[in-house]
Parts: sequence; C-alpha cells; structure tokens
Amino acid sequence: MTAPSLARERTALAWRRTALGAAVCALLFAHAATIDGRLTWAFPLAAATVAVLLAGIGWARGRALERGHVGSAHGFVAATTLAVAIVALIGVVTVLINSR
Repeated sequence: MTAPSLARERTALAWRRTALGAAVCALLFAHAATIDGRLTWAFPLAAATVAVLLAGIGWARGRALERGHVGSAHGFVAATTLAVAIVALIGVVTVLINSR
C-alpha cells in the first residue's frame, strides 16, 4: 500500500465515524421528540432530520473515498459544517424554551 491510499482510507474512516455519530444523535433527538408532556417536539424532530441528512453525507463521502473517487471535498465539508451549526442552534433554542 502506498501512503496516499492509506491517507484516503483514514479519511474514509473519519467520514464513517461522522456518519455514525450523526445517526446516534438523530436517534437521541427522535427519542427526545417522543417524550410525553413536551410542547416543543418539533425542535428535536427537526434536529433529528438534519442529523440523518448529516449521516447520509458522511456515509456518501466515505463510500466515495473507499471507491477511489477523491474529488473535491469542499461541498461535503460545507454541508457538514452547516448541518452541525443547524443542530447546535436547534439545541440551544430548545434548551432556552424548556428552561422557562
């Protein structure tokens, strides 16, 4: 194996870990949306949706790298950054609303 193929493999694994982490977060948000007595079920559900999309992005990028399609990652990185920022914003809004 050459060094570039090892770097590509490490990067693909990192994208897979991102996808796995996002999928777990989506499950936690979906669980939070199903808890009875909450008025703000839409916020965790929206965060779960964005996290599922992030999991798809991570899986797709990892799969592309595994197949040798290096290409530019700018779009994947930008989409990941945007998804994480949206989930964080939804989390902050949910905490602020529930703390009243």
